[in-house]
Amino acid sequence: HEARVPTIATSVPRGGFAWVTQKLKGHGLSIPLVATNRINTPEVAEAVLASGQADMVSMARPLLADPDFVNKAAAGTPQLINTCIACNQACLDHT
Repeated sequence: HEARVPTIATSVPRGGFAWVTQKLKGHGLSIPLVATNRINTPEVAEAVLASGQADMVSMARPLLADPDFVNKAAAGTPQLINTCIACNQACLDHT
């Protein structure tokens, strides 16, 4: 959270850093690569994986916004997910 470049704010496009893992994959690495930041819906996660930009995706705030995220996605009801909007208000410690 101390970065000068915003990585989780609403102004960052969804999946906006997946290009980094895609670029690294192009260098023949033999380890799985994980895309992160602003992957906040099952559709975005699936698009990143389907496009080959990453081997896995990481989510943190989406699971804080809705602890049942995975269950709802697996049940085929993603419309019921309380989606993280990257407001940086409710999930960050502002003390």
